[in-house]
Amino acid sequence: MRYWFNRKAIWANPSSIKSNAASLKKFYTFLHEKGLVGKEDFLDLKQTIKAEMPECLEALGHFDNQSIEEEW
Repeated sequence: MRYWFNRKAIWANPSSIKSNAASLKKFYTFLHEKGLVGKEDFLDLKQTIKAEMPECLEALGHFDNQSIEEEW
């Protein structure tokens, strides 16, 4: 999701990325509490977000600094 969000959400910034990650965790918490997502999947999502957040923020810097020629 990090590449899609950074590329498609022109307003993406570190705060919005962290906010989206928090929203995703809250949504999965809700699904887990309702029994729609297993504990293993819920914990895996949380761990993935925690582990990949630095890469997401780094990728944002890459997209912000990319020239039009590189995109084509």
